[in-house]
Amino acid sequence: MILEEKIKIAKVWHIDNNELKCCNKKIAIINYKDVEIAILKQEKNWSTQNLLIKDKNNEYWQLGIIPIKFNLFSNTVITDKEGQNRAEQYRNETTEVYKNMNLKKFWQKKIERDEFFNKCELAYIEKYYPDILEKAIESRKIFERDRDKRYEEEKINRQIQEKKEVKKTNSIFQKELKEMKYTIFTGGTVIVKDFEFYKDNKYENGKTIQNNVLYLAKEYGINIPLATQGFINNRLVRYNLNTKEVVFKIINNNKKCSTKIGIYLNKIYEKVKEEVIEKIKRQNKKIIEVR
Repeated sequence: MILEEKIKIAKVWHIDNNELKCCNKKIAIINYKDVEIAILKQEKNWSTQNLLIKDKNNEYWQLGIIPIKFNLFSNTVITDKEGQNRAEQYRNETTEVYKNMNLKKFWQKKIERDEFFNKCELAYIEKYYPDILEKAIESRKIFERDRDKRYEEEKINRQIQEKKEVKKTNSIFQKELKEMKYTIFTGGTVIVKDFEFYKDNKYENGKTIQNNVLYLAKEYGINIPLATQGFINNRLVRYNLNTKEVVFKIINNNKKCSTKIGIYLNKIYEKVKEEVIEKIKRQNKKIIEVR
């Protein structure tokens, strides 16, 4: 079925940037079985459009209550029979709903359910059904109040979950950090991997992922050259300062180990040893004070 599409300029009530406006707009119109199907021309290429409702003054209203697929009314060629039948069924069902729609009853049901009314709906009601305007405004207020309450509840629940995530992640991080320092201090083999943590225990900062060796270097203020950082980050697998074992990946046939890696691993070791010894001294001091 070939349906003729027309473009005309008409006065359209619509919402733009959350403000009600009435101005001349280009609209696309198709007449299907004596039912006018109209949309804003600027929405024509959208997947779904808002059907414009024409009032007795020949002004159009974009109430946002009847979404349609305008392309199924237009001259889009559908070659297969099944597709043609589906399009025809859609056109018939949509126009039937539009023809039989009682706007006042529709809005009265929305009022009963305390649903939201947009500004365009309220303007139409004020003009043609003023007797239900007050109830429609109250319905909008109730909806917004309940919506704000839901948003606040969701916000609180989200914050609770975020705090749990931060606590869980940072607890694992602190445990791994402590174990790594103990391994370094006791001369064990350090497995190189990434730490995951939230800076300052704040979820909004995002999760930080950092190489554990480079993390320690940064914590102790040890400046490592970029080339050595690259080796640690991309190739170092594990190391043991006690046995002098350094295991690393061979990438692009590069079999060379970093010539400076030992220097910076030793610096990290010295800082860890210094920290541990200082901690032991403080603990011994407390024991003596208690006695």
